Amino acid sequence: MPAHQEAICNFLDHAWDEDDRFEPFNEIETNGTFVIKDRLFNELDQINCSPKLANSGMSAKRRIKPDAINRIMEHHNYQFKFVVSTEEDIQEVFRDFVDPFCIPLQNVVCMPGLDDQTNFHERTNFIMEMARKYKFRGLTRLHISAWDKTLNV
Repeated sequence: MPAHQEAICNFLDHAWDEDDRFEPFNEIETNGTFVIKDRLFNELDQINCSPKLANSGMSAKRRIKPDAINRIMEHHNYQFKFVVSTEEDIQEVFRDFVDPFCIPLQNVVCMPGLDDQTNFHERTNFIMEMARKYKFRGLTRLHISAWDKTLNV
């Protein structure tokens, strides 16, 4: 990731010159396992962090990097997005991320874990009920409703 950060900054340095009227909105998505360096950090308008949960099969040591998470929270515009399938997943979100890092709930969004339209409405209803119960923002996965797949849409 550090080499990618440098490449992104180099692209931004050369993509638009001072005469361009176009000002891009620079937004990245990360899993929160690498610290974002100053040069890139200062170019970003928004940071979206989608940490992996235990159901990913990755160890907590590989998934949870306090320095990287704290760095993201220094930004003026960030959100943490979690894909959850059960209420136990939501409890893990709070136990491993929200509570230890004091992530404000207005910066937490959860969306249902699903790969196709099967149970789309049931899973969306589940997320909305959990959002009401736990006070985070709930999202649907509208691209799955429209195209019945998660990739290449």
